[in-house]
Amino acid sequence: MKKISALLFMLGIANVGISQIYLERKDGRIIFDGQAVEAEGTVFVPQEFTKGYVIQNGKKLDIAKVRLNTYDNRLEYQEGDLVKLFTLPVTEYGFDGEDGGVRLFKRGFPKVDRQNEDTYYEVLYDGKYKLLKYYKAHKLDVTSYNSATKMVKFEIGETLYILRPDNSVHKIKKDKKSVLEALGKEEEAVKSWWLKEKPNPKDEAGIAAIVGYVDSL
Repeated sequence: MKKISALLFMLGIANVGISQIYLERKDGRIIFDGQAVEAEGTVFVPQEFTKGYVIQNGKKLDIAKVRLNTYDNRLEYQEGDLVKLFTLPVTEYGFDGEDGGVRLFKRGFPKVDRQNEDTYYEVLYDGKYKLLKYYKAHKLDVTSYNSATKMVKFEIGETLYILRPDNSVHKIKKDKKSVLEALGKEEEAVKSWWLKEKPNPKDEAGIAAIVGYVDSL
């Protein structure tokens, strides 16, 4: 079992109105809905604090350690031994990916499903059309029978969306038909390009390539 790393949350006055559902303590316990529990899995993307940046009021600020709590849709940063929340709205942030590139996250997109304009998405393709990835941690109660200690498990679900130039958002599956329908294109419109490039719609890089081609038309 992998315990989620423990840190102490410190919220300033500007953060009082923010929902406090999932918190971590220094003693290794998780506070979930006001109750101390043992937990496995993670709610964070990335799993550990990572070097990145944020944009607030149009200004870019480098941050040594940042991560997204996908259960509460809450962006956090570490300062010393403390985990804090940003007191000013963050419209965009990014952090170093394992491949050496920067993973980009933004908010401000139209409401869809249970998400709203404050929801953060990873932007996999950013043009007139956008390919967005939504992360949401889900909780499972895995407490053993007659156990005095409550045990929970967190798993992060992932959902892909395409944002069209008309500002409509469309959920997609990883298949050709779903992607083309979300883009509002018939198969004939991309037939010759598809035969030449052979993108894999079951792979996010392949979907991003398809979106990029349609964006160039």
